[in-house]
Amino acid sequence: MIDFTLTDKQLALQKKSREFAQREILPVAWYFDEMDEMPLYVLERAYKEGLMNLGIPKKYGGLGHGMLDASIAVEEFASCGPGLATSIFDNGLGQEPLILSTNEVAKEKYLTDIIKNFKLFSFATSETGMGSDVAGMRCKATPDGKDYILDGTKYWVTNGGFADYATIFATADRKLRHKGIVGVVIETDWDGVSVVDHIPKMGQRTSN
Repeated sequence: MIDFTLTDKQLALQKKSREFAQREILPVAWYFDEMDEMPLYVLERAYKEGLMNLGIPKKYGGLGHGMLDASIAVEEFASCGPGLATSIFDNGLGQEPLILSTNEVAKEKYLTDIIKNFKLFSFATSETGMGSDVAGMRCKATPDGKDYILDGTKYWVTNGGFADYATIFATADRKLRHKGIVGVVIETDWDGVSVVDHIPKMGQRTSN
């Protein structure tokens, strides 16, 4: 028999997330949605209260929460403002490919920095001509020694206008379709990286 009872730690996380959402998200969500603006300070407050970056392993200074824990927190955020819930949660989405990788040098560099400092990390897959069909992406990754040279454009990148880091997915070999895709971590202040104006949306406008 499956037991869906939450643990004491999960119940405490749920309570903390609910109180944060009602105090910080609910009072401002409607206003900023009408303004078509993401209140960055709300994300920073979530970070300071330990409610962002939940999935970073303890090895790198994180809390090491699992996906169920993250879902519990996001459910509470979304009850008061789904746009802000998206932006808070998607910081972890950008980190996940790095967490799953075997690149210990990059993990030590970026994951520890994100724990020590308020940083945003985006997940960049979609393109103007390709949404869920990732095998059709055109952003190219050309091998250059131990690195890749990226050439292309990404679209619909959550928190993209504010991100310090991003996981970029690009194709190293289009003939291989999804098997030819690589994931590369970039810093958004590097030469060659540019960010255009954010995209007006019909909803969830508090998420950049």
